[in-house]
Amino acid sequence: MFDFPGTGDDRKLGVEQGAPPKEVCILPFPFQEVLLQGETKQLRLYEERFIELFEDCMENHSGVVGMGLLASSGIIQTVPLCEIEAYNRMDGFGIFATIRVVGRASLVELTKQEPYLKAVCTEIVDDISPNLELSNHLASNIENFMLPLSSMERQLSTASKENDEMNEEDVEMQRRIKIAQLDDRFYAESEDEGDDDESGDDDEDDTLELDRRGRFSKAYEVALATDTQGYCVSSTKKSDRTPAELTALSWSSFCTELLPESDATYRIQALDCDDLFDRLKLASHMLRDKQTVLKKKLDTAGIKYWADDNDVDTDSD
Repeated sequence: MFDFPGTGDDRKLGVEQGAPPKEVCILPFPFQEVLLQGETKQLRLYEERFIELFEDCMENHSGVVGMGLLASSGIIQTVPLCEIEAYNRMDGFGIFATIRVVGRASLVELTKQEPYLKAVCTEIVDDISPNLELSNHLASNIENFMLPLSSMERQLSTASKENDEMNEEDVEMQRRIKIAQLDDRFYAESEDEGDDDESGDDDEDDTLELDRRGRFSKAYEVALATDTQGYCVSSTKKSDRTPAELTALSWSSFCTELLPESDATYRIQALDCDDLFDRLKLASHMLRDKQTVLKKKLDTAGIKYWADDNDVDTDSD
C-alpha cells in the first residue's frame, strides 16, 4: 500500500476493502508517454506552475503525483500514481526530478485547474481470481514468447548491419538511443551538482544494451519490487507464481520495447485493466502479434528463422 497524507489507517490507499478518495496533484503528459508499474521518467520542471505543483506534492501529498494522460477527448480517467523519488534544484534551470510509478488511480473529480491540476482519485486494486491456474498458464506463455522474439529481432538486426541498410523505424531507434545516452549523461552531471538529494536511479543505465528478454526480466524485477498492493489470494501449489509475481509479470510484458510509445495503445489498455487474468491475456495477444510481424519482416528480408531448442508453442491461451 502507498501512504497518502492523513492519519492512522486512513493514510493507507488501496486496501482490499476500498479506501476513501484522496486529492492529488496531476502532472499532464501526452498519452503516448504513459508509464506502467515500476517505470521511471526524468523530468525538468522550469515553468512556475509546475514548480508550484512540485512544492505542493512534496509538502502536502508525500511526494505523490498523478500522471494525467492527455488524449484528444481530454484526460484519460485512469492515471498512473507516481512517487517523486529523487530531485535536484539548479539555479537557472529549475528542478530535475525522477518519478516512479507505484500504483494506479481512477479520476473522480477535478478540483483545481489553475495554475495546475488537482483531482480527487481512488486507487485501483487488481481483481484476482482465487484460482490462479489459468493465470499461471498465461504467465508461462508470456515468458515463452520472449526467447523467440529476441532471437528474431537479433537476426533482423544482424542482417540490417550486414546490408548496411536501415528502414525508417531503425533510423528512429538509433536516434532515440543516442538521445537517451546524452540525456543520461546530462542528468548524471546535474545530479553531481545538486545539493538536495542523490538519485539512486540506475534503472535505465544498461536497458539500451539488453535484448527483449533482458528488458522483460529487468522490468519484472522492478515491477515486483515496487508493488504496493495487498494480496488476499495465495498460490495453491508451491510451483505456482504468487499473485504478486503474476502481477509483476503482467506489467513487465508491456515494458519490453525500446520505443514504448509504439505500444501506447496496448499500454493504455493494460493501465485500464483491473483484472489480472484479463491483463495477462492482453499481453499474450500483444506478444503473439509482435511475433507475427517479426516473422513477416524475416520473410520479406529473405531470412529463414531457425527456432531455438527452447522455443515452444505459444499459440494456445
